[in-house]
Amino acid sequence: LEMPSDLSSVPTPEVKLNNNNKFDMAQRFESIKTAVVGALAGGTAATPVVFLHTFPNLAQWEYTTDMSSLEAALFAIVYRYAVRENDDNPMLNQGVVGAFVLTRTLTNIRVSDSCSFAPLQCGPPLEYFDWNMIGQVLWNGVESAVLFGASAMAMEFAYKQ
Repeated sequence: LEMPSDLSSVPTPEVKLNNNNKFDMAQRFESIKTAVVGALAGGTAATPVVFLHTFPNLAQWEYTTDMSSLEAALFAIVYRYAVRENDDNPMLNQGVVGAFVLTRTLTNIRVSDSCSFAPLQCGPPLEYFDWNMIGQVLWNGVESAVLFGASAMAMEFAYKQ
């Protein structure tokens, strides 16, 4: 293989900023801005709720707040692509928020030590969920609704600007 002595003859790829392409550099920059807005809005809104849920364990509060901000950033990017301009469908908006709320809520539940497995039985009131687990669903559900709801509201506000 011989290297050409004149590099001007070597073809170079063109970088075009095309607003019709979902994956060009301008769209990537918009996704970064979206992630920042989502992280700041969601993380800030969830911080007091997370504090109430995790107090007095301040290390857990810090960790949960940090991870919530990351989750809100990822949510905002998905929300941006799921809810597009000229798509005036509030059910779609709420569905995206609800899907993230449900997923985060259910994955944050810790099964009680008193539960037995195969099939999961935890006792009253529902056998599958005991009172402790129901309390976790409520706390985590409120946290998640505040986190993703605030992020979605910030995104909607930004879209209107």
